[in-house]
Formats: sequence, structure tokens, C-alpha cells
Amino acid sequence: MGPPRAGLMRNTTGESSPANRLDWFKYRHGTSERMSSPDDRTDLTQVQSYEFNVGFADASFPAITVDEPPPVGQGRGPNPVQTLAMAVGHCMSSTLVNTLERAHVRVTPIRTTVRATVGVNDKGRRRVRHLEVEIVTQPVEEADRSRFDHCVEIFADFCTVSGAVREGIPIDHRVNPG
Repeated sequence: MGPPRAGLMRNTTGESSPANRLDWFKYRHGTSERMSSPDDRTDLTQVQSYEFNVGFADASFPAITVDEPPPVGQGRGPNPVQTLAMAVGHCMSSTLVNTLERAHVRVTPIRTTVRATVGVNDKGRRRVRHLEVEIVTQPVEEADRSRFDHCVEIFADFCTVSGAVREGIPIDHRVNPG
């Protein structure tokens, strides 16, 4: 049998299995694909005033429209606070579904509500001050309760977007004349 290769560990039956989650995913599915691409690119093109078309690199779906609400914009799409809330809510929802599926706990479909609180910082600038995420699942079978509770306890730590928001992500920016 010999020692396990790097990145593998032996299970109780002596078989090799991956030592971390990404390797496990590759091992089980023969790919390194994840729920999000490692380097997603988003392109925004101004339509008029504050309205933009947003396209996503390598996406198989059409662009979406974002805008500011009246009186600044026309309200033809979600505003920046709504898109931030949507990104956090979607990522947390998807991560919870993924965690529950891995634990074989069936409580879908789920419903998620995100409430964003906007306030003013010390410099008088408007900022999203708080996001409250509420996820409602279907009832849990009593036999699944301990696995469900464990999933609820750990899932947020695996959420790419909410983790980045919590930790504060550096944002590099530049403006180039055409």
C-alpha cells in the first residue's frame, strides 16, 4: 500500500482520498471547477446618465442593466446597494445549499432576504453600514437536525463574497483617458 502521496490521506479502509476540499472536488468530479471562477471579469458600459449595461466574461447569459433610482437615474435596474445585497445574498444562499447538499440534508427550496442599511461615515460619505441576511429553509427532518445545525454553523465561512465583505477587500482603481 505504501505511504499516501502528497495531498492525499488514507481513510479508515486504507484508500487514498484528497486532504482538502478543492482536491476532494477534483477527485470526485474530475475537475477543478468551483461555484465561482477564480478571476471573474465584469464589464460595465454606460448607456446614458447613470444607466449601465453589465456584461460578464465568458457568460452564457445576456448582460443586465443597473441604474440609480430617480431623481438621479431612471431606476431601470438595481442600484449599487441592491447589487451588493444581491451578491452577498446569492453567495450565502448558494453556499448554504452546497453545504447542505454535501451533508445530504434536503431543505430546499430556500428563500433569502437581505436588508441593507445605508448611513453616513465620519467624513459625511454615504456607506452601506450593515447587511442583514435571513435565509428561510423548508422544515428539517429530525434525523437531519444535527447535520443541518452543523451546516448552518460553518457555511458562511465558505462564502466567497460575504467573506470578502466581512474581511474588507482591497480595491485598486485607475481612470484612463481613451
